Amino acid sequence: VYDGGDVRRLWREWNCRQVVIKPTDRAGSRGVRVLSRDDQIDDAVEHARGQGRSGDLLLEEYVPGPQISTETIIWRGRAVTPGFVDRMYDGMASFQPQIMENGGWLPSLLDGTPARREVEALVEAAARALGIESGVGKGDVVVCPRRGPLMIEMAARLSGGDFSAGLVPLGTGVNYVRAVIDIALGREPDWASLEATRHTTVANRYFFPPAGRLEAVEVPPDFRARPGVTKLELAYGPGDIIPSITSHGQRGGVMVLTGPDRATVQSLIDEGYARVRFRIDGQWRTGEPGGAAR
Repeated sequence: VYDGGDVRRLWREWNCRQVVIKPTDRAGSRGVRVLSRDDQIDDAVEHARGQGRSGDLLLEEYVPGPQISTETIIWRGRAVTPGFVDRMYDGMASFQPQIMENGGWLPSLLDGTPARREVEALVEAAARALGIESGVGKGDVVVCPRRGPLMIEMAARLSGGDFSAGLVPLGTGVNYVRAVIDIALGREPDWASLEATRHTTVANRYFFPPAGRLEAVEVPPDFRARPGVTKLELAYGPGDIIPSITSHGQRGGVMVLTGPDRATVQSLIDEGYARVRFRIDGQWRTGEPGGAAR
């Protein structure tokens, strides 16, 4: 799309409740907004254009349903999808109309179901349609209750956000970064190494402290030292000015947590959000979406 008129015309043609606008050439949720009303269109178009590099924009139907991130390894047309993670949006309403996920879960709730095989078939077909004969396809998929799996987008690269380098190796034992290096060097990947050797529950969650001057950060040493806390990194330090966070390029940090099941890992997530604190403009706040005072 090129302007607000295009958005209005297509939205009427599609006859859907919400649409999403985004730049074609950015990542980390930069410039991505969900639109529910006509009066949001013009501002969202300018925001997305300002966040992009080329000024080119995409308009998409917003489809409710669980979302999956995937990574497909391809060698001369043969494809496998060892990266398969549930994307997490709970608690992110405070950022709307901006859309940002808050990490993910592995293993997926779709593991062992026909829906997982359908998602894999979709992303592998999408990679081939894009001409990725040897390399990697990073897919984002929504599973519509009525229409089944639908592509949101695909990139011809590995993911960031700890997905390829953290969640999948920790959860499955698969290091497909090595496979992608092999492909880049013209070598066929070791297909056996792309099969899971363990089934550990893994989650990553981000810190979203509210805007203001950061005066101090409190990270309890006993929490950081827990065996299940495999990563805890913060992006801001005392004296920094934290902006109003509208993309993942501005988030305040990340924690990657492991355990035998989701309940155990969820307890670590809850503890991390409760005990890692940021003193901003004289008040202690959490990094949980919404920035509750503590």
